Amino acid sequence: MPTSRREYTIEGLGVEERVWEELGEQETPSWYLHPLVGRQKREVHTNLIRRWARGQTFRRVLKTDLFEEAFGEDQLLPGLFPDAAFVCGMDEAFSTARRAAQRHPVLARGFAAMDVRRPAYRPGSFDLIVSTSTLDHFSARADFVTAIGALAALLAPGGLLILTLDNPWNPLFHPLRWFSRRGQAPFPIGYTPPIGQLRRDLEAEGLAIEAEDWLIHNPRGISTALFLMLARLLGARADRMIGGLLSAFSQLDRLPTRRLTACFQAVAARKPL
Repeated sequence: MPTSRREYTIEGLGVEERVWEELGEQETPSWYLHPLVGRQKREVHTNLIRRWARGQTFRRVLKTDLFEEAFGEDQLLPGLFPDAAFVCGMDEAFSTARRAAQRHPVLARGFAAMDVRRPAYRPGSFDLIVSTSTLDHFSARADFVTAIGALAALLAPGGLLILTLDNPWNPLFHPLRWFSRRGQAPFPIGYTPPIGQLRRDLEAEGLAIEAEDWLIHNPRGISTALFLMLARLLGARADRMIGGLLSAFSQLDRLPTRRLTACFQAVAARKPL
């Protein structure tokens, strides 16, 4: 993998590709995510993956997004699959893949920059694919469907896809997406289907749905602004208050309205043998 800025250029990239490349070049592109929120996100996703894996050992693992591994406290790959023979990570932005490799040199040989719609891996290469809020950044449904098909093709027979996406049933999702498409958010938020359509899209690629869930109930956008304000006003003293709020928000997962308050929807789908 090239290691210097001279060896790579963003000239000729499309608008959306340029956005992600420039985002990955920033020193702290995850500034909006408080460390406690990042750790909450990591814990929730780690528990979900382990629960849905049901003790199965995976030899070849792919994660479709390296932003967490490059910048945040919500990183998943380090330590999650210690028994895997090969752990891969892909990201559309070279700058993000490079930063992830620098941050995690033990995993660096498996990190690469590539488009999830056109992955360079051979079909049937992976026993497990984890795609955390990756496919919900495309502006068009056609790109989303293409990416679903590409991931399904990468699964080996019996392989498992764990997919998380923005939750369109959350009423705060839609104004946040509107603002993001106008450059008022750190990154663009794109198309995401409701859970019923998501099931149909996965089944159309020959995958069998095994489970679904709803993750993280912090009020979208509102909690981010609140935590940033508290951290700015109180510094490290805000951590206790933010931790208490995160604990309170997590109780929303117990209510019948959890499908409306969740930030993310999640699905596990398996490729038949």
